[in-house]
Amino acid sequence: MMDELLEEMIDPEPSRQDAARRRRAWATGSILVLAAIGVTSLTTSALFTDQDSLTGTISTGTIVLTADGAQFTMPVGGLAPGGTVVAPVTLSNVGSLELRYAVSLSAATTTPGAGTAGTGDLRDQLRARVLADATCTLTSAETAPVLGDTQTLVGTEFGQPATMTPIVGDPATGNQTGDRVLAGVTGAETLCVRVDMSRDADNTYQNTAAELTFQFDSEQTVNN
Repeated sequence: MMDELLEEMIDPEPSRQDAARRRRAWATGSILVLAAIGVTSLTTSALFTDQDSLTGTISTGTIVLTADGAQFTMPVGGLAPGGTVVAPVTLSNVGSLELRYAVSLSAATTTPGAGTAGTGDLRDQLRARVLADATCTLTSAETAPVLGDTQTLVGTEFGQPATMTPIVGDPATGNQTGDRVLAGVTGAETLCVRVDMSRDADNTYQNTAAELTFQFDSEQTVNN
């Protein structure tokens, strides 16, 4: 009996109010902990991130048109009235992009290499044509498809433009009637230039010369 009394004095039994208060405190603590865990869980979930990147190099393509051909010269003993000369012109696209090109022509008088020059302007007696003819011989040129003709440019059978004038296609930007197309890297074709001299040329055209200049303008075909 004495032992029980001493125990109550040393560690008295908590009142019902104290017990309830402690239970509320534990419950509140549990709620706070759970709430804290919940907030932490939501917050860390929202902050989990990842990132990756890829790098690609962008480079431009090229169009590179090259022309290999011949110069036309009419020295003494060369072209005669009614005569014809032909020469091949090979065009190659060594760029990476497909291109389209046009051909323009201009003519100028020049001094013959030797002897007394005639007084006539040889340009008035010449007719030039560009043919789709890779063979490019006098025989093949007779029946080859004609791509361009100075007769159309000047309005007479013989005569040459003094300024650069389109004869095949059009150098204006965009796809024009008559433009020629070459594939990238390996695209190539050989055209044939044919020049005829009028049969009606008189002695004033002896020992005269003319210089024909062909200009090739190219542009990309993609997005154009």
